[in-house]
Amino acid sequence: DGSVLNFVDCEKDLGVDITCKLSWNSQCDRLYSKACQQLGIIRRNGHIVSNPRCRRALYLSLVRSQFENCSVVWRPTTLSLTSKLEGVQMRALKWILSEESRSYPNEQYFMKCKSVDILPLSLKFELNDLLFFHKVVNGISPISLAYYLSFYKFNSRLRRCHLDSLSLVSSAPPASSLSSTCSNGPLSKSFFYRTHLLWNRLPFELREITSPSLFKSALTKHLWKAHEPNED
Repeated sequence: DGSVLNFVDCEKDLGVDITCKLSWNSQCDRLYSKACQQLGIIRRNGHIVSNPRCRRALYLSLVRSQFENCSVVWRPTTLSLTSKLEGVQMRALKWILSEESRSYPNEQYFMKCKSVDILPLSLKFELNDLLFFHKVVNGISPISLAYYLSFYKFNSRLRRCHLDSLSLVSSAPPASSLSSTCSNGPLSKSFFYRTHLLWNRLPFELREITSPSLFKSALTKHLWKAHEPNED
């Protein structure tokens, strides 16, 4: 209608804060504040609930759910942001297990998560990425695989013996993104690029599964086992 659109630094779309620089700091900060607020509410008003299973259900439905919406788009890709959000779950875990006065080293935190069957947030983000990626690869999602990704061909001149027929290779290295550093470029943090690397690291027999439900079950078991602390 001829109206002039104003330039904004950030716009919320379907619950996701999209900035002009494609940075997700604003999204993570907003969800962190909201999750902390929700956790505070259930801790104050849920004091009469002592059953760990009931507390777990409260956390998953009211707090953890804040981090589920569109996480494949905005999930944190830096250690600092991931640790910040992980801290919310650590506080919630102590409340669930009635151990709020205790501190959890990293290995103990992992085992506490496993005891109540709640993946650490970092692994939950990986799980969500891989579940959606699996649907794309198997044609279950209407979204197509990124144009720069293709399945590895054995007759390729690339000498990558660790790759197989279900591995994906990228024709667009991170250096081609709008950054001079490969690890910090927009492409390297994007969904398809970061997830195809996770996909290639999965066991071949896991990537062979075409059923979404069976893949989810097998992938969850794999993530628990692959990241379980070694017993010395």
